[in-house]
Amino acid sequence: MLVSEEAPFILTLNPQLRDAFIAEAAAEGLTTSQVAEALVREYLARRRQARDEEVLFQQMIEEGRASMRAGIGIPNEQVEAESAAWCAAILRKA
Repeated sequence: MLVSEEAPFILTLNPQLRDAFIAEAAAEGLTTSQVAEALVREYLARRRQARDEEVLFQQMIEEGRASMRAGIGIPNEQVEAESAAWCAAILRKA
């Protein structure tokens, strides 16, 4: 049995949006299927990137927590004080 590389996907749109979509795709010389596939690929890439960024962010948080537990980190109070001093210095220059 041969397996098709394509599968039907039904999308329900309001008539005005559907007509505009068809017209824009045609104006670019593309089928609506080509545009829809590109949109799905773009969406999946954005979601994959967001997940990867979330994993990286969580790793950074854990590394920070581990450094604090090891006594290597900078206490929050010190960070706040240095940040306030830095902001004040910038405002004085302005």
